[in-house]
Amino acid sequence: MMQLVDRCIRCGYDSDMESLVTSSIMEKVDLDAQNIYGIPALVLMEQAGIRGWKALSSLIRQTLSDQKRLVFVAGGGNNGGDALVMAREAYYDGYRAITVVLVGTRISVACTVQRKIIESLSLDTRDLEQMVDDTEKGLESLFDSAAVIIDGLAGTGLRGSLTGLAARLTTCINAAKEKGAFVCSIDIPSGCADSLSAAHPHVQANATVTMGLRKVASYHPATRLAWGDIILINPEFPSQLLADAAVSAKLCTDNDVLIPAIGNDSYKNRRGHLALFAGSKNFTGAARLVSRSAFHARCGLVTLYCDCGIASAISTESPSVIVHPLLESEVVAHATLADDYQSIVAGPGWGDGHEDQLLEILSSKLPTVLDADAITLYARLLSKRRIDMTVHGDLILTPHPGELHRFLETLSMPLLAQETGVAGSSESFIESMQKIAEMLQAVIAYRSHVVWIFDGRREHSVPMVVDGMNSSLGVAGSGDVFAGILGALLAQQLDVATAAMYAAVIHQSAGRLAKQEHGWFDSEELSTYIGRACRALERNHS
Repeated sequence: MMQLVDRCIRCGYDSDMESLVTSSIMEKVDLDAQNIYGIPALVLMEQAGIRGWKALSSLIRQTLSDQKRLVFVAGGGNNGGDALVMAREAYYDGYRAITVVLVGTRISVACTVQRKIIESLSLDTRDLEQMVDDTEKGLESLFDSAAVIIDGLAGTGLRGSLTGLAARLTTCINAAKEKGAFVCSIDIPSGCADSLSAAHPHVQANATVTMGLRKVASYHPATRLAWGDIILINPEFPSQLLADAAVSAKLCTDNDVLIPAIGNDSYKNRRGHLALFAGSKNFTGAARLVSRSAFHARCGLVTLYCDCGIASAISTESPSVIVHPLLESEVVAHATLADDYQSIVAGPGWGDGHEDQLLEILSSKLPTVLDADAITLYARLLSKRRIDMTVHGDLILTPHPGELHRFLETLSMPLLAQETGVAGSSESFIESMQKIAEMLQAVIAYRSHVVWIFDGRREHSVPMVVDGMNSSLGVAGSGDVFAGILGALLAQQLDVATAAMYAAVIHQSAGRLAKQEHGWFDSEELSTYIGRACRALERNHS
């Protein structure tokens, strides 16, 4: 075995990563702040509204004059009260074109106080319970010429889908956004509750000012866009309550990545050797993208096993890669793989008919990435009972939503396919993905505009999230780049879950750098930014 990089990280996640919690946990924090620490609900509401308006006003001040119209939509609960405080603060800041839309008949005590204050200021107030014209046209007129809409319609206490007037208002708010209004939601976009499907009515916000801790639902792939920019404030919840809150997931950013530095005396044999099974007659580019990305992610050696028909083309295009042509029925034995390499990537552009080779790859017990076609082949092996789900070493699957759906359908698991799809709720998505990872005793990196990482090797492991929201990364071959980064990190002996998290952060960082310089780019250009992303992360923690 080769001597590898001098330092390696085998830990799981950094405990300093930001916590993501359910709405019900934040409700408990709110109640505990009142009942244990004696902070009145009205004080929390005041601070939420004042600090929320300060955050929002700094965001919109450059584009909003005091003559442009602001509409505050206030339900009867605490979110509605927060919206009313924000309306008052906007008035105190000199804004006069303000309309307050009141919704609901069940009004909390604190919200009742805020309604009386708004009434005393003589702001333009529309109580929908007393509105004569509640037709669609009448509701839409409430938002005519609105520059900013503050959504305080419904918050974390929502237990069912928005219906009736609330659902119609949501439609109007979203229509106003389409016409150019800036929509800011308070705590959560109305309708984006943990237990509700993304198909249910919900507000599509440009920004969300969320309270206390970030909500795990805000990173559900099906509704992430609805939250827009997420701004975190604390309305004076005691720090101990926030620290003790039960965590549903951890949010990983550049600041949480500790890439081990490689010594100046290191050379190729100390930076890991990756075995790559990729490429086919129609997809020669996939192998090139994976190998280039692996090198840029500091891998020392890459050996590609591919069909004889494409070996010559790959050798010409990628002279740094060691190319091993394979005959149609030829298989590389697991013992050879275990002796010669530190990690394996299989699947990008691989095509069909490689089940026997995949069996050998899994039997090698090396840290292995199954990407693209290899995920489908693995599902077939499992469905035909040619291999047990737990017969492998450290294993990571990197499906995008479509690949995951096909994988589960092949395994005759339609319910899990449904729960992890766009119709599932945040709650069911997390629970189902963790169940799949535990069933496979593997790590799953679910790749979309938000990357979720589930570690099924350990009981009660906490999922990790890497936010994305960079549409420039949605380009052909981007997944191959991710696989190359991940394979390189595994070759450098990082723990598989840690490697998945780091690879997602590096991939996103490279995407941001490429976007800054090119706007839109192809995956070949993206791969050239990986080295810069790695170097920046090394410098951050040197």
